[in-house]
Amino acid sequence: MNHILRLLALGVALAAAAGCSSDAATGDLAAVDADASLAIDTTPAPDTAPAPDTVAPPDTADTADTAADDTGDDAGPDTVDATDDTAEPADTTPPTIAARCFPALASDDPSDPSPDYDQFPNLVAGSHCLGTNHQAITGVEKVVFLGDSVTVGTPNEQHLLSIDNSHFYRNLLAEWLATRFDLDRGEPVVSWGLWKAYDYVTGKGGLRESGDFRDCAKWGARTDDLLDGGHQIPDCFPDGGSDATTLVVFTMGGNDIAAITQKGGEASDEEADAGYPSVWALAESTVAYLEEAILWLKSPERFPNGSYVVFANPYEFTDSTGDTDACTPQDELVIPGIGSFDLSGLDIAVASLAGYKPWKYPAQQAAMVVWILNEYARVAADHQVDLLWMLEHFCGHGYVATGPDADPANRCYQGPDAELWFDVSCIHPNEAGHRAIFEMFKAVIEE
Repeated sequence: MNHILRLLALGVALAAAAGCSSDAATGDLAAVDADASLAIDTTPAPDTAPAPDTVAPPDTADTADTAADDTGDDAGPDTVDATDDTAEPADTTPPTIAARCFPALASDDPSDPSPDYDQFPNLVAGSHCLGTNHQAITGVEKVVFLGDSVTVGTPNEQHLLSIDNSHFYRNLLAEWLATRFDLDRGEPVVSWGLWKAYDYVTGKGGLRESGDFRDCAKWGARTDDLLDGGHQIPDCFPDGGSDATTLVVFTMGGNDIAAITQKGGEASDEEADAGYPSVWALAESTVAYLEEAILWLKSPERFPNGSYVVFANPYEFTDSTGDTDACTPQDELVIPGIGSFDLSGLDIAVASLAGYKPWKYPAQQAAMVVWILNEYARVAADHQVDLLWMLEHFCGHGYVATGPDADPANRCYQGPDAELWFDVSCIHPNEAGHRAIFEMFKAVIEE
């Protein structure tokens, strides 16, 4: 299988476990080329694009003759036709989304397959290049968080206690949304404080509801947990919807890709030789559960006053290399008042991911991961909800492209000052990573 994509597939699987704040981080996100503001939605679909040689140059002959008549001068022979017709027409083809938004991951090499977001004519990239721009999000009256451990928040070596959580992207975003839309936070000390925290035992938030905010995310969740599996949506919408204009935010899919990676590695020769049909079925169900949830959340019958959905694709810590040895996870933390806490219980142990068996046909693994990433984009485009390109923008902030042992040859390398966005678990964001995710969601919601 192609080197880069095989590694990307394994790397994203590791990020799966994550599915399970600083000005410097903001600077990294803001550094996207200003040319990224070109409007993607004006690009004609590939099969309708006019051929360059059918675009006629402006006819200046009449203008020249008229000017001559007005001045009384003899313009002489009409020399306009003397223009060199052999000149090559200018290439006016707009750059691809990948080329202008995350060029390090763009590739024209057919042997190096990567997500193709330009294949979806209804997909519009935001001018910030951090995600799509399909919704004009206004008048929000309720905010609901769903998803996995990235959304719940997790302990790490710098933030051991559940109440030490102001850096979580969920809480940064909630505070910003409360101010932007004048939302009720609830009772400011106990209620709001518990809502921002998490429960070490259940892996959920400390309180489901506070004021205009709800949180039903859970450590280790997969896309089927949005509805029937984990009942996240029914739990957050016990009445089957809401009359309030609602914004739903979530991170989800990493744990699904991890399961796919494991299943493919354990497949029999017969299964592998047949093209991994049962593994493809798992990949397809991952997307089907996601799309089912989006349809539920965008139903006008359930949300008569409107709803908005913003979600992210899964990231990974190896900077597209798949080198799981780049990070040795810390297995446990000592939590004051609680004792030893097993980090592997948050989602999936990185050590076990690193030990997954290789696929007999790794090209199929790559194809499956790329298909899922493309499907995330298709779902966003088809249902006009918004997608964060978290995978793409975390590349360059993992354990291969940052730190004293950073590899300058890495395709995502951003220089010696690039920040690490992962904590000691290898799979969850650190403070800078949470800040970056917050800035991504904020940019997509604002535009």
